[in-house]
Amino acid sequence: MEISVTRIDKTNPEHEHMFGVLFSEYMANEPVEFDLSVVRRLFTLPYFHGFMTFVDSQPAGCAVCFESYSTHSNKNVLNIHDFMISGKFRGKGLGKVQLTGIEQYCRENNYVKITLEVAGDNEVAKKLYRSCEFEDFNLFLKDQLHWQKYLN
Repeated sequence: MEISVTRIDKTNPEHEHMFGVLFSEYMANEPVEFDLSVVRRLFTLPYFHGFMTFVDSQPAGCAVCFESYSTHSNKNVLNIHDFMISGKFRGKGLGKVQLTGIEQYCRENNYVKITLEVAGDNEVAKKLYRSCEFEDFNLFLKDQLHWQKYLN
């Protein structure tokens, strides 16, 4: 079994199609209506970094990531916004492979850190992230809160 993690080539229509199939599967489990125009829009954003995992050349997982910048460290930060392994490939360790591939890209490109959000009740995802040495920073920075305001 050959496994690889690839950074999406936003100029490659085949990557866009494969990513769209994976992302549609991911969004099927979300409580919001999904429109494929989201994928087309992602591929136009300069700060979007997508990754796909392949098993024997078959798309098996994907991640939607966004680049930002830390003024404190003077380096880029990558946020994993969406992360999925296709149902038929789950339980084979591909989540860890995909996270490791994203981390390798970040290390090679001198990012300071990778951030992500996870639902408090998603025990499978939390176990994966812990196994890859992600930590809940609120445990260490107890006075650091992340707030938000929806605009519509």
